[in-house]
Amino acid sequence: MNMELRLLRYFLAVCDERNFTKAADKMHVSQPALSKQIKDLENELGVNLFVREHRKVSLTQEGYFLRDRAQDILNLTDATKKSLQKDKIISGVLRIGAGESSQLNKVMKLLGEIAIKYPDAQIDIDDANSDQIEEKIDNGIYDFGIIMGNRDLSNFESLVLPEKNQFVAYFNQSLPLAQKQEITLHDLVNYPIVMSKQSDFLQKFKTELGNDADKLQIIAKSNLLYNSSLLAHETNSVLIGYKDLFVFKDPNFVTRPLSPKIWDPMTLIWKKNSVMSNLCTKFLEDLKAQLNAN
Repeated sequence: MNMELRLLRYFLAVCDERNFTKAADKMHVSQPALSKQIKDLENELGVNLFVREHRKVSLTQEGYFLRDRAQDILNLTDATKKSLQKDKIISGVLRIGAGESSQLNKVMKLLGEIAIKYPDAQIDIDDANSDQIEEKIDNGIYDFGIIMGNRDLSNFESLVLPEKNQFVAYFNQSLPLAQKQEITLHDLVNYPIVMSKQSDFLQKFKTELGNDADKLQIIAKSNLLYNSSLLAHETNSVLIGYKDLFVFKDPNFVTRPLSPKIWDPMTLIWKKNSVMSNLCTKFLEDLKAQLNAN
């Protein structure tokens, strides 16, 4: 298979516009030429990428799969090209994936300072869970990742950050749990639970609860805490997540710490034996200096 980057850009234009004529205008080609290019791409791959309807198109399952992969490929290509074309010392794109945490303020402040000081530097931050971060670092999509929780990171270079995330429970105050000032894991056995994907908290549950772990009613797991908050509201469930991240405010909902307190560490990781750009090197050096100063 010899898929050209140009075809991927055409394909993504159709994905964005859901219309061949509008996509052709966007890419400055004729509509028949664009349609032929997409058809050739489908023939090359041996799948249908679009369901063609009157005046609009919709993606097939294969189309959705290629859309995500094509965007990653083009992002990496564009970032690489931009980095190579810059002749200044600190320039290019620093790509970092991170879980959600209120404890990332110092890292974000440092990234912001670098972006302001070096106008030719671009910071690209993705929200992602640990599995996604490790995969994308392996594939060269991310330069760095910030992993939440305890994981085997022996395949990566790593730097443990001093801040930790505390787990809390968030739920409607009408539940009997609201009478408690602290919530034990055993208190949660009889309640539906919504939790984050970004940590190994389920394993912490199992270790602490022992035989009672099988009684847990975990109804959903989510990458984004805002969506989890909505789900907890609509199902009257108990949401387990990091402290100070519940942006969906409801006066009828309360937050309680878990007892014993459960914490997640945060670790910066990057690919072993990788050749870093000057921008990535600058970020890592400044972060280490910040940690040493504290």
